[in-house]
Amino acid sequence: MSFTAFLMALLLSVGIMAISIWFIRHQLKLNRRREDRVLAGENRFIEERQKRIDSVRVLLKVAGTDEINWIEASIRIKNLLDQLSEDLSGHEDISAFYIVTEKTLHIPTHEQWKDLPKEAKVKFSKEMDAYEKEHAEHLTRAKVALMAYSF
Repeated sequence: MSFTAFLMALLLSVGIMAISIWFIRHQLKLNRRREDRVLAGENRFIEERQKRIDSVRVLLKVAGTDEINWIEASIRIKNLLDQLSEDLSGHEDISAFYIVTEKTLHIPTHEQWKDLPKEAKVKFSKEMDAYEKEHAEHLTRAKVALMAYSF
């Protein structure tokens, strides 16, 4: 093999190695960015989960008081538990939130409530009061049990 052919083969080999090194470094940077995005997503998920858990705890503290009645607290707590992927409907005590929410699904909320005639509002309010009285003890036990629950 001539010296010129040897130099050309050597230069070609060095060029291939340089391109390979650049490609490897580029892939490593991309992997690092992907890992950072995954980690940021996981951290955001953990933060959002913790916010929902904190919201449940705040609702539990004020549930059944003048600040928020049992019906509204039950609906909100049940929705937050659903968002947390916690199905506690089979739990002996905590199921009260699910029961009350299910019984009040037909009652209009928000804008629909505002648009209701006075007679309908009175009827639904009496119905909600009856549910609160019927399940008062169970809701109190549910409050205590969920406060002690480890998410």
